[in-house]
Amino acid sequence: MTVTPLVIYLDTQDYIRLFNEPSDGPVHAILDQLIGYRDKGDIVIAYSWVIMLEFITRPTDEYREERVRRGQLVKDVCGLNAFPFYSDLRNGTQFPNNGYWMPGRNGKFVKAKEFRRLMEKRYLETLAEQPGLNRAQRRYFRTPTGMRQVLRENRSTWGSKREDFKGFPVSDELIESGVVTKFLKGECSDAEFEDRMNRWITDPAEFSRIVYDYADKPNLIDDFFGSNIDEVESSLRDLQKASRNIEEYEETIRGQRKNFENLGYDRRTAKRLSTPMKRPKLDFSDMVSKLEEIIAPGRAGHIGYYAEKAAQKEFNFKKSDYFDIMQMCYVPDCDLFRCDKAMADLFRNYEPFSGRLVGKLADLPSRIDMLLRSRVD
Repeated sequence: MTVTPLVIYLDTQDYIRLFNEPSDGPVHAILDQLIGYRDKGDIVIAYSWVIMLEFITRPTDEYREERVRRGQLVKDVCGLNAFPFYSDLRNGTQFPNNGYWMPGRNGKFVKAKEFRRLMEKRYLETLAEQPGLNRAQRRYFRTPTGMRQVLRENRSTWGSKREDFKGFPVSDELIESGVVTKFLKGECSDAEFEDRMNRWITDPAEFSRIVYDYADKPNLIDDFFGSNIDEVESSLRDLQKASRNIEEYEETIRGQRKNFENLGYDRRTAKRLSTPMKRPKLDFSDMVSKLEEIIAPGRAGHIGYYAEKAAQKEFNFKKSDYFDIMQMCYVPDCDLFRCDKAMADLFRNYEPFSGRLVGKLADLPSRIDMLLRSRVD
């Protein structure tokens, strides 16, 4: 009988500790155990876009080689076991998704038609800057046929340098391989181009290299998610402030009780007159429903649960919570999901996650053993 392997998700910090620790360290000892389970077919280890984004953030040339190897570490540990980008879940895309973790159903982050259209625009911008061309030549070279002719006859060096693509993430290695140029010359089919481009870009190791070819770009998290995180933080701060205001109001009302008694009211009446109104219960169901229209049904309930907890006045919101919560969209597909202890404690009583969260990496092997034994029993 074939037994489906357990799906295990490691936290970003697990990879970072592995990378920063000597190979004979305690975290590596745990990894060796996990690799043993993996190689026997007992488990698969999954990763997602969140792992990749957090793992290589703040790219600088100084740390290029180090951070590029981090992408290779994820690839070595997880292989082709990636969760789809969360918005693709609604389209029916499922784990392990052939290793594709970027947005785009069936792994098509780069589509040939869209890429060709974008590159033609870049080409025309460059052509407009070229001196010495008459009107007829410019008119001809603006056509797709003319563009391919220029590239085939090497009359232009356009497309041979990363700078020609004006911000599109194409690494020097991709250009030097010849695939991009062959495609623009019409010597490479759309299918072959899409397969090779998407496989390179969604490969964790290659993605890390591409990011560091663009090391002058701003922090990826700040660039793509900064405004969303700031908005979430501001909303939670407002909710916490409202919670504090309600509590202060309640204290003020209760403080009037003695005044009523001094005015001659009996204790029961004074208590009735100084009992605060029932505190309204926060309802995040509409928010959850809207999020599940973007993600998928059953994938955002934990976000509403988190918001309810975070609205409490003493809750300490951290920006890293944003990505912890986004990763948890994948908990329903995991047998065991690694997260930090704070998150494990926060969701301790959240029934849909029951038995799945692991707050300490050191506990993971024993939890795997327990699940494997339960299958035998």
